[in-house]
Amino acid sequence: MNADANGQPLNTHFNRARRADRDVAEFLGLAKGVLADGIVTEAEAEVVARWVAAHPDAGNQWPISVLAPRLGRIFQDGIVHENERLELAEILTEIVGGTGGVVVGEDASTSLPFDSPPPTLVWPGAVFVFTGKFAFGSRDECQRHVALLGGSCEGSVTRRTTHLVIGTFGSRDWVHTSFGRKIEKAVESRADTGRPIIIGEDHWAECIMRAG
Repeated sequence: MNADANGQPLNTHFNRARRADRDVAEFLGLAKGVLADGIVTEAEAEVVARWVAAHPDAGNQWPISVLAPRLGRIFQDGIVHENERLELAEILTEIVGGTGGVVVGEDASTSLPFDSPPPTLVWPGAVFVFTGKFAFGSRDECQRHVALLGGSCEGSVTRRTTHLVIGTFGSRDWVHTSFGRKIEKAVESRADTGRPIIIGEDHWAECIMRAG
């Protein structure tokens, strides 16, 4: 039996989770360094991709779990195009400024109307509405994953809506944006009827990964 320095049995699951948390915190520092001058060069994109490949314990944890496939698509042809560098810069900016605090356990924005604690998602029979922009991928891609698990999606909040998912890029200053009206409608409906459930992309994406 493997033991630590004090002769106690190793809890490999706990140690793996602790390494993942440490790695994500390290990644946030890396992302801030890459973004220090406001741009992402091809060399910096390669640094980010190498870091993700070298830290498998963080691979199933948000935000690495959704960043890794995006990096795979960016490097698929072996060339990092300008639009891909801009895409990566936007993703890293939102991770650092939007969800980074949530990942490392700091306070998130108090203006977000997420259900707390975030519930376990049940897919069959559920009706999802997405708002904002998503680090996971395009809205069509997000909807496709819901459909594969037995749920359905609609474009606006109605009485049928069971879940509203707010994208990472739609999480900050949501009250002052056009999609904020959709969120406000959901908040009003939830106050009256108890639904829809309102969750962030990070929780939704983690549930998708576990279900897949």
